[in-house]
Amino acid sequence: MTSAVIKVAKVGGAILDNPQALAAFLQAIAVSQVPVVLVHGGGTTVDQQLQQAGFISEKVNGQRVTAVEHMPIITGALAGTTNKKIVAAAHGAGLKAVGLSLADGPMCALKRVAALGCVGEPMANAEKLPGVELLQLLLSSGFFPIVSSIGLDQDQTLCNVNADYAAAAIAMALNAELLLFSDVPAILDGHNNPINEISLAEARLLLSQPFIQGGMQVKLKAAILAAERSRRSTAIAGWADAQTVVAVLQGECLGTHIRV
Repeated sequence: MTSAVIKVAKVGGAILDNPQALAAFLQAIAVSQVPVVLVHGGGTTVDQQLQQAGFISEKVNGQRVTAVEHMPIITGALAGTTNKKIVAAAHGAGLKAVGLSLADGPMCALKRVAALGCVGEPMANAEKLPGVELLQLLLSSGFFPIVSSIGLDQDQTLCNVNADYAAAAIAMALNAELLLFSDVPAILDGHNNPINEISLAEARLLLSQPFIQGGMQVKLKAAILAAERSRRSTAIAGWADAQTVVAVLQGECLGTHIRV
């Protein structure tokens, strides 16, 4: 196992629909020379493929309601199309990429969120599963794991997992630093000003603010969870500037940095 602190980075949204931005982001990971596990979403691809199949999808508090009949499409969109697109781009950046999902190993224990259908959330205080060792073996051999957020619940049934929560679970299992990369450079306050370094207690208070909603609320919850359990700092930062990505991966306090 490498002695460097592992980073678990998460991306989703617009970057996955922008080949140039994705290539620059992956090149930044290569330049950083930091051991990274990349966890990804892929909401736009999921939306497109569900719509093509005639399905309507909605989100509740930043999480996608997932009907049983949606799962084959969502699995294909995330663990198939999106994952392999990122793997191909990572090879282009000179990284030894390996495409995986949360179900491989598996990587984390999930409980079903009945109100959301086939949606799983990481279980608190769960024991480490074989997939964690798989990630460690890959990292120690210089590989770059790219993980989609399709997992297995307690009944070994495939389920959809919010990618921010998935990244937090992997960060906790690896005792790694969690970095949630977004299309905004930091969490913004009620006046659209970036919120910089804050304590864990301040981050918890921030959750109750009315300007923290939807996807950003999920990001903040995931960051707090990872910081509490791994006792390592976490960050929510932008992916648009490659130099910023390198700096964040190398430990600089950019974006919204939650210290412990």
